[in-house]
Amino acid sequence: MNTKRLRTVALIAVFLAGAPFGRGQVSTNFFITVGDGVALDATLMTPSGIPPEGGFPTVVLIHGYGGNKDEMSPISNYLTSFGYGCLTYSVRGQGNSGGLSTTMGNRESQDLEEVIEYLRAIPGINPDKLGVAGGSQGGIHAWMAATRNMPGVKVIASLVGPPSYSLDLFPANCIKQQFHFEMNLAGVRYAPLKDQIRQQLVNEQYDSLEAFAAGRDMERLLDSVKIPVIQSVGWADVLFPVNGAIRTISRLNGRSIPVWSYFGTNGHGEQIYLPDYFYVITLMLHWFDRWLGDIPLADADKPFVVYADDRPGWPHHESLSWPPPGYGSVRLFLSGDSLSTTIPAGSGEAPFGLNYDESYTPAQGWTDGYAGTSFHNAFHSMPHRYVSAPLVDTLEVTGTPQATLHLRSDAANFQAHVLLFDVSSDDTVPTWTLMTRGANGVRGQVPGTDVQRTVECQALSHIIAAGHRIGVEITSLDMYDQNRAQIIPYFTPSASVVRSSPTEPSFVDMPFVGRTLVLATAPGDAVTPAAMILFQNYPNPFNPSTTIRFALDASQHVRLEVFTILGQRLAVLVDGVLHPGQYSVQVDGKRWASGMYICRLTNGTAAIERTMVLVR
Repeated sequence: MNTKRLRTVALIAVFLAGAPFGRGQVSTNFFITVGDGVALDATLMTPSGIPPEGGFPTVVLIHGYGGNKDEMSPISNYLTSFGYGCLTYSVRGQGNSGGLSTTMGNRESQDLEEVIEYLRAIPGINPDKLGVAGGSQGGIHAWMAATRNMPGVKVIASLVGPPSYSLDLFPANCIKQQFHFEMNLAGVRYAPLKDQIRQQLVNEQYDSLEAFAAGRDMERLLDSVKIPVIQSVGWADVLFPVNGAIRTISRLNGRSIPVWSYFGTNGHGEQIYLPDYFYVITLMLHWFDRWLGDIPLADADKPFVVYADDRPGWPHHESLSWPPPGYGSVRLFLSGDSLSTTIPAGSGEAPFGLNYDESYTPAQGWTDGYAGTSFHNAFHSMPHRYVSAPLVDTLEVTGTPQATLHLRSDAANFQAHVLLFDVSSDDTVPTWTLMTRGANGVRGQVPGTDVQRTVECQALSHIIAAGHRIGVEITSLDMYDQNRAQIIPYFTPSASVVRSSPTEPSFVDMPFVGRTLVLATAPGDAVTPAAMILFQNYPNPFNPSTTIRFALDASQHVRLEVFTILGQRLAVLVDGVLHPGQYSVQVDGKRWASGMYICRLTNGTAAIERTMVLVR
């Protein structure tokens, strides 16, 4: 399916000119006084002329946190030029509105509902054809409207503000540095709640902070959503990962709620890439046309996803489902300094830890914003890195990586974050390029005892070139850059280990699309075999995935295939020239029936077969 982009040129003209486009507009400024007496600064913009029967369909546009209503003027101009009314207002404690910000809490939700009721009573506005849209704080407000079924709202557009916005700042017993940033914006006049939050963070009262976040989070309310949704989130967003938006697709699609999604760039902390910014706004217009303007839109009832991988130009991929067709995963086991598709043969421990200067207090950390020279000098991390063998072919890593770690530490509270890298093929000084990360904190553990943790990394779409390797780092200090933290560290030293053994392996599950992962054997990892070998798959029986390993004694053209016991070929896993060494292939049998299958390795002169059993 190719989404229409006919209005993109008009959109660019509107944004660059900052002026009305195509038709006249009428703009009115006023204040809306809400229930607690606070006056909100608002602007209503409508197309000039006589309203259509029933009134103009109208969109409430809400700005980002720390901004004001004027930020939404270009989008108001754009939508009004296509026949929509637009109401913008400055959220309380921001711009020229009164009151104090309670950081997107219940009071802001009540404000939105009262603004909508005010809008519905204005002559010329269709009270039953309303949308709510915005970015960041505005996107969160859109979810407020949808989860609380605010009157007249028939569609929302949430940009970089998923319903999981609150708990996203508190991942896995950790707190993102960006939470501190959001609580110290110059453009916000905060309610006294800010002082309470600061004190809880300085006193390391994590349970109280997490309860605060859980009470605001809207992912728990998704089952109440009854209207169509379009959403957009950036893979590398430092505030809100795509993960929550992915879960939203499943939750809404399971109840036949139409949802369209864009996953790519332009999230918090990312440089603005204008072509995709305009593209998302164009998608939003098509979505409003369908659900407010009653204009037909192909596949509007399906969970349409556009995702862009992070290569230059952000190439687009389109899918009518998530995960996209061809999705699979491979399990990479951590052992020593290596990543391998085979379970480690023996037991081992890899050390990592954190040195901390206890003269640097949590209060100083808050004051410094967990950044700068003093902060940097107080914490010194000793991470541990693992690296795979080179990839035989390019690999599209798309989806949500997940790690399972067996850990031990001398501290009751410690962090063990997972960072995934694309490691260049330069063997002299390889470049480690961060692909994604996953936060993980352990609290209240008896020192010296074992603990298992599952770590969900931030979803991504990244192409790893042939010859590159996959790198994994386990660290107690996740820094966004050389200056500031990504995750606020625990203010305690720790000496920890990652354990891995045949019975309790530590591993990372890597998602991919479109290709089966094939890793060559790194030099020195194994002796070249005397002949072609096909090993028994592991695990066997399996459900639904298994790993097939084989070894070659010379460069040759080989085919690795899977057949039913009746001889029907189900899959060609490898077909090409490979060099001497050992290889492994991940097989996904989720579409196969239970039963016996034949795996066959051939090189033109010889064939080797192994029997595999799939048990549901």
